[in-house]
Parts: sequence; structure tokens; C-alpha cells
Amino acid sequence: MLAEIRQLRRLLNRLIVPRSLFWRSLLIIVVPLLILQIILTFVFYNRHWDTVTRWLAFGVAGEVAMLAEMIENAPDATERQALIEHASRNTDLTITLVPGGRLEDAVAAADINPNVGHIDNKILESFAERLHYPFAVDLETEDPDRATVFVQIAPGLLEVVVARKRLTSTTAWLLFSWMVGGSVVLSAISIYFLRLQVRPIRQLAKAADSFGKGRDVGDFRLRGAAEIRQAAHAFNLMRHRILRHISQRTEMLAAVSHDLRTPLTRMKLELELMGTGDDPVLAGLKQDVEEMSKLVEVYLDFARGEGRESVEPTDLGPILESMRQRAERSGATLEIMLDRPIVMPLRPTAFHRCLSNLVDNACRYGRWIGISVRQKEDMVEIAVEDDGPGIPEAWREKVLEPFVRLDEKAGEGTGLGLTIARDVVLAHGGDLKLSRSRKGGLKAILRMPG
Repeated sequence: MLAEIRQLRRLLNRLIVPRSLFWRSLLIIVVPLLILQIILTFVFYNRHWDTVTRWLAFGVAGEVAMLAEMIENAPDATERQALIEHASRNTDLTITLVPGGRLEDAVAAADINPNVGHIDNKILESFAERLHYPFAVDLETEDPDRATVFVQIAPGLLEVVVARKRLTSTTAWLLFSWMVGGSVVLSAISIYFLRLQVRPIRQLAKAADSFGKGRDVGDFRLRGAAEIRQAAHAFNLMRHRILRHISQRTEMLAAVSHDLRTPLTRMKLELELMGTGDDPVLAGLKQDVEEMSKLVEVYLDFARGEGRESVEPTDLGPILESMRQRAERSGATLEIMLDRPIVMPLRPTAFHRCLSNLVDNACRYGRWIGISVRQKEDMVEIAVEDDGPGIPEAWREKVLEPFVRLDEKAGEGTGLGLTIARDVVLAHGGDLKLSRSRKGGLKAILRMPG
């Protein structure tokens, strides 16, 4: 039960709470504003507007009741007309007396709708409270600014036309428009300033992502709030430290390369001058020196990584064709599955070394190699598979570590081929995984940003 509740809560969070900082910040501003608008609207419509409407309509209903009573008590028609003219001059009511008129006929002729809204119902309640004569109120006349009150009295039917503003407040929609308009303006200003604050965060994330993929973007310009500037400053310091570390490592490896290659070259030359003949000792020494030279070269390739090579748009087609030629020289068949030309940002030499290591490893253990390339949105997936014996699932992560070998087949191996390949892929911002191929061998899957 608790697990279901947690799952439902996570689902609601995904559906309701936005993922981006911009929309979350906007919600922090907009939601309280909407709540305030709802509260104000509720208070105004159900309290203030109802009260104002009640007292306005109550006053008009009192005037109509007093007028109806005076006209009904007038001794003759002349007196009644004098009262009507006097009331019309001193009020803004338009008063008409229809002798012998009937309320039912007036209601039928005016086609008064009995279903009225909340505010109109408050008006009718006020008239019913003050006016003790049979009456009807037409609130939907042809003139929207007017309303007509029909009152049945003894001399006939009294028709009173009153301005709508005397029955209810007409400034409610003006207040509502100001509320909505003000909210829209404030929201627009909030969105503008939020974009100014979120933009540096997005740019910093983009710079960090590019730098993580091996693309140097230079120092990030400090902008935005103090916290964002602090994060940008930390990013710049981290970038300088990483670049300094890479530079120091490259310089150290250049010195190591020089120090190791020089004595090895001298040893090779001396062994050649001594000649081999049938001396098994010299032959063994010569083989050991050759293996040491290869080991030093492979190790330096692994430690050096991509060096200072820059990223540039590279067509995969020529690189894959060179892999076909490489496999054919080793006596293997390489099949390329590439639907269309793909150009992606690469360090060509480093990526060529990565694929070479994978193809050489496949040639060492199999006779068929397949390379398939698929593009999925902003990622490119490259699969290199063979028909060899493969690698047990328990060892697939272990063999990616340096100097790890499953057996001693092809003794010139050093256990760094897959490690160098993964190092190159990671430096491009991708990942390398091992699995089982469709022919039972090893399948290396490279997922890299396109």
C-alpha cells in the first residue's frame, strides 16, 4: 500500500511539477498570484458586490414603493399625473401609468426570463423585501443600461424605467479587468527577468557539457546572479586545473617516451650489429626488446589519450572503409551497415585508433566482423561485432580495465586495446558497452553524441 502511494505521488510530481528551473520559478510567482486573484474575486463577488447590489436595489425599491403608494392614494387622475411629473423631475426614473393595465400582460409582452443570475437574483430579493405590491422586473431590456419595473396597483399598471447603475455596481468588470490586466503585466515582467536569470545557467550547462565532450569552449563569461557567477567562476577554475593537468601529463609522457625509446633503439642497433646466427640467447633478447618497444608504444597511447587533437566534423564513411581494408589484411571479412552518410564531431586520429583496436581485437578471435551505424536523435550508435568465442557476461566490465586479458592467445596483446577504445569514447562524451553479438561473438556498442 505504501509503495502504491509513493508511486502515485511520484506520478503526480511528474505530471504537475515542471522539470525545468524556468517553469518551476514561474510557478512560484504565478501560483500565489492566482490564489490571491481567486480569493479577491470570491470576497468581492460574494461579499462586496452582493452588499452593494443589495443596498442600491433596496433604495430604488423603496422609491418605487413610495411612488406606487402615493399614486394609489391620489384622489383622481389629475393628481396622479401631477405626482408622476413631480417624481420624474426630481428623480432619474422614467415613470408611466397605464390605466387598467395588467401585470400578466406586461410580463408576457416583455418575455421576462425567470432564470436569472446571482446578482440579478439579489436585485429581485431586495424588491420583494421593500415592495409590497405585485411586481415584475425586466432586467434584460433592449437597452442593456436600463431595467424596467412593473408594479400592479389599483389605478392600473405602473411602469418605472431605472438606470442599471442604480441597481448594481457597474464597476465590477472594470475592477476585474484591472486585476487580470495587472496580473498579465506582472507575469510578463516576471517571465522577462526569469529568462535573464535562467539563460546563464543554460549557457553554463552547455559549456560544461561541451567541455566534458572534449571541446574546449574557453573561459565562461561571468553573468547573472551572484550564485550563478560563483558557479561559473568554479567552472573556470576547474577547466584551468584540468587543462594544466593534461598539459603536464603530456609533457611528462613526451619525456618518458624520449627516455625509453633511446635506450631501446640503442639495444636494437647493438643486437643487430652482434648478429643472431644460431645463438638462441641473442634471438631471445631481440624478441624481448621488440616486445618492450611495442609495450611502451601501446602504454604511451593509452596514457596520452587524445593529446591536443581538436574536434572537427568528420565523415564516418572513409574511417569505416579504412577498417575494411585493415580487416582484409588480417584475413577477415568486414561488413559495413551504413544507411546514409553521417558526419559527427570527432577527433579523427583518436577515433580511428579506437575503431582500430576494436577491429584488431575482432580479427584476432574471429573471421567475420560487422560494423553497423544508427543515428538516434542527437546520438550515434556504432556497433562492432564478430563471430568469435565472445566474452562471458561476468567478465565484460572487467576486461575494460587496463592490462586485463582472458587468455594468452595472440601473445603480442597487452590488455589495453578495449581500455584505450573506451577512454577515447568517454573523452568524446559517449560510452562503450559490451554484449553478445548475433553470431555468438563479442559486440562492442559505442554511443556518442552526434
